[in-house]
Amino acid sequence: MIKELAKERAEIYQVFSNDKRVLIFWLLAKNETMSVNAVAEAIETTVQNTSQHLRIMKAKNILDSTRDGQTILYRIADTEEGRFSLYIHRKIIEDMQKAHPENEPHYFDIKLSDDLYDR
Repeated sequence: MIKELAKERAEIYQVFSNDKRVLIFWLLAKNETMSVNAVAEAIETTVQNTSQHLRIMKAKNILDSTRDGQTILYRIADTEEGRFSLYIHRKIIEDMQKAHPENEPHYFDIKLSDDLYDR
């Protein structure tokens, strides 16, 4: 049981070993839903590269998507993996804010939704 849980958590941590995927997660935590194009523009990379990162995160049940016409919108999944990821990143952001209180508030302008966090 504990070995299986450790393996599951390691797979989630591995997803966030890439800085672009961390940025994507933070953007979705702040904005709730975003299209591939909007995410790509925000993280300053190509749509193709962004799509690849989104697919990886969706395959690990961290993200979910819906279709709005021809646009696919991504959001943090209401799954154990999505909630666990929110918990991890909320703690990271809280620690950054404590460690660097001299920084302007906009420096840490990422607010994780309590609705998702508390599910």
